[in-house]
Amino acid sequence: MTSRPKPRVYLLHGADGLARGRGLAKLRQGLGASDPAALDYIPLKGENLTLGRLEEETHAQPFFAQRRLVHVFDPLACPGLKKQKQRQAFLEALTRVPPSCALVLDVPRDLNPNHWLRAWVDAHPDIAFQRAYPLPKDLTRWILARAAEEGGRFTPQAASELARRLDGDAVSALHEIRKLLAYVGYRRAVEVDDVQELTPAQEHPNIFEMVDAIALGNSARGLRLLHQLLAEEEAPRIWGMVVRQFRLLILARTALEQGIADRQRLAKAIGVHPFVAQKLIPQARRFPLTALKTIYARLWAVDRDWKTGQSDLVTAMDLLIASLGR
Repeated sequence: MTSRPKPRVYLLHGADGLARGRGLAKLRQGLGASDPAALDYIPLKGENLTLGRLEEETHAQPFFAQRRLVHVFDPLACPGLKKQKQRQAFLEALTRVPPSCALVLDVPRDLNPNHWLRAWVDAHPDIAFQRAYPLPKDLTRWILARAAEEGGRFTPQAASELARRLDGDAVSALHEIRKLLAYVGYRRAVEVDDVQELTPAQEHPNIFEMVDAIALGNSARGLRLLHQLLAEEEAPRIWGMVVRQFRLLILARTALEQGIADRQRLAKAIGVHPFVAQKLIPQARRFPLTALKTIYARLWAVDRDWKTGQSDLVTAMDLLIASLGR
């Protein structure tokens, strides 16, 4: 009885980067490539990937291990996969990966079942394997468990607050868990106040919706969302969020015009979380860069008038959004 051939292409996908990392480590250990300097472990980044480089690395013979492990992080960031013809060439290259290679496609986000890459893996069970690593549905419980593994404790309330602030990002959550445990010296449980002091909250979703309303010329909706925000936060904080949002939109729009359209690359270029970058992309496309610069100049004028006592901040924001909506 012959054993089933080992897969040549491994698709690891999902937003739980910690779980994906463990899956990759297990695979590397099985192939004898767990040493970071192993000659038969070849790490590549999707943003720099070309089809020629992929074929060159996957078809090279292993040095010491039985199989060569080529690890491509975020292959979907490859500029050459924007069009259907280019994707087809990429998929054809996957079918040519030799048995002497294990090609790992490491996608740092959840893929829908009908995604073209998942569909290809499903259609080629003889040479391809996939595993999903979605974020845990109960991130609060996950944080409590990870804190215990790290040798510390969170109160349930603090874990819930951290989960809310990180919007389901497991890798960032582990970083924050370690930071918070170090802050309390592992001597006591992390409290809600500790999380609020050290972990910045994600932007309020109404900020994105309000800017969308402005971009679409709907000043009435923009004003309604502004006052919903003002019911929850102090005016100076809301104003800071508005200014920051338009500053990020200028940076995002500039990056888009330079051809940086992938959320991971954009996040790195302008210094935000990929989750924020994903929301900035469609908004930035709604504004010409010249319009964003004009808006930012008006924001500066409002900021100057408010801080010098020449205007009331809430009234100034009302007038600004009403005029921008037009």
